[in-house]
Amino acid sequence: MNVANSARIDLRVESRKKEIITRAAAMRGINITQFIMDMVYPEAERIVAEENRARLSRADWQRFAAKLDEAPRDLPKLRRLMRESSIFAKK
Repeated sequence: MNVANSARIDLRVESRKKEIITRAAAMRGINITQFIMDMVYPEAERIVAEENRARLSRADWQRFAAKLDEAPRDLPKLRRLMRESSIFAKK
């Protein structure tokens, strides 16, 4: 772990739970911090990913899919803009 890029987490735990965690970490041959991170971080990532995922009911999904299948609207101004040279193109 890069010490310059680390942050501290302090927590209180019942003595018995600490004993079990310490024992489990020792069985894995790692320190308590690494053991806790190995167990907790993947679950934290899963929870965050789940919260960031869009969920739609079946009816909403069907409406969404139908919109995707519709022909695009004609947007003359956009069509004209796309024909113009980019201001970033070399002249």
